[in-house]
Amino acid sequence: MVERPEQLCGRRSGSSAPKLLAACVLVTGIALGGTGVAGAEPDSGSSSTLDAEWEASWAAYEFEESHAGPALVTVNIDLPLTIDAPIDRVFPAYSNFSNSFGRHPFLKGVLDRRKYTEGGADVWEFIALEDIPAGPVSIPGRTVGQQRVYAADHWYSTDTWDMPGVITHQKVTFAENGDATTVTEHLTFSAPAALIDYTVQNGVSSHIANQQAMQRDIENGTL
Repeated sequence: MVERPEQLCGRRSGSSAPKLLAACVLVTGIALGGTGVAGAEPDSGSSSTLDAEWEASWAAYEFEESHAGPALVTVNIDLPLTIDAPIDRVFPAYSNFSNSFGRHPFLKGVLDRRKYTEGGADVWEFIALEDIPAGPVSIPGRTVGQQRVYAADHWYSTDTWDMPGVITHQKVTFAENGDATTVTEHLTFSAPAALIDYTVQNGVSSHIANQQAMQRDIENGTL
């Protein structure tokens, strides 16, 4: 069983975390905005501008993965859920990112970068547009991401990067359980020490909300 986010993250979280997050986003956006890193405001109608933003943001993600690892704190969380529907219904509905609109509490939009096939996976590169809660206000966020769907084996992964240095790895597995399907989200959050509890709390709560909405709408036939 997964602990409630406030129990899981209450050890170090404080009221300063949202303010720190907002300040870090602002400072990092000023410092890197000229390079097109996620957080800037590109022309969403220009594919070249979107490509530049995604590539610069992904380069920042890869740099942090390879060089900043020791400076980041990592937390692993598993979120299992059983949906009363067969896997052939659950997998295509659950792995379709667009089905999270109106169900994921932060997600407000998405910009498609490109789609292609590689190593047996359907790969999708995107920038998600989010409203991230920070105390009494919400911070508009631009999350660069890559999803890899292995439909034949019923699993997918999503890697995302947000300013200021927040990395999320997600591997979602699907297992037949009689006439039901057990979906398990294996989540790995990495962030600076001052932000890790806040990151995990918001990440876990938003994933649980999305899971519950997906379960409801798959079971009632909406999806």
